[in-house]
Amino acid sequence: MSEKKLEVKPKGPAKPEARDEEEEMLKRTEEFFEGERPKGLEALAGELKGKKVLLFGPARVGKTTLVLHLCKHLGRILYLDSDRNFPVPIPEYAKKIGVTKLTYEHVKSFKHALYLLKRTTADVVVVDSLSGLVAQLISEYGAGNPRATLLRVQYSEDLAKTCRDLFETAFVVTHSSSDFRRNVEVPRVTQPVLRYFDVIVKLSVDEEGRRLILKDFHVEIDFAGRLRWCGKQ
Repeated sequence: MSEKKLEVKPKGPAKPEARDEEEEMLKRTEEFFEGERPKGLEALAGELKGKKVLLFGPARVGKTTLVLHLCKHLGRILYLDSDRNFPVPIPEYAKKIGVTKLTYEHVKSFKHALYLLKRTTADVVVVDSLSGLVAQLISEYGAGNPRATLLRVQYSEDLAKTCRDLFETAFVVTHSSSDFRRNVEVPRVTQPVLRYFDVIVKLSVDEEGRRLILKDFHVEIDFAGRLRWCGKQ
């Protein structure tokens, strides 16, 4: 009697880990900006026009200030503010720096943000910030609530997809988190969200007086907030 051999069928290709997707996204961003960097805010805005941009960095490093200065060189803006922690009213500051076509809305939830996104005629949207919307969700359901975790993933992806599908240009602002395994700062978003962006921009600035210095882009702008920054990212 012949002995039957157990046939082991090869498994299909392994699914890439979440961090692989993030690293690929960051690589695409580096390729987008390779070569000579745009010089000045207007040139940077021109490079980002037509793109879906995820802008991230630590709290109060200047994300809102930067995106408002970029708005000056773009079209009609819908600005969704979930944080309300800018030191001056955003419409007032926008007018001061020359942003004339800006519709400002204070959003109180993901549902509110999605409602406004689907009912605007703006060319450009700014969501400031995704991490603020997540904080509102956690405040509503409580930290550690499984439903809040599920809704965070669902709503974040819905918002990113809506920005991609309905707008010529989109800026989604979020905070950064530390990846201790790789010793790097990464955007504070769920992994599925990354696929909806063309470019990830990490705001890494130097403090010199009351100005933000973006060395890679040859940009210097007045800072509207409180500087709370030491060294480099």
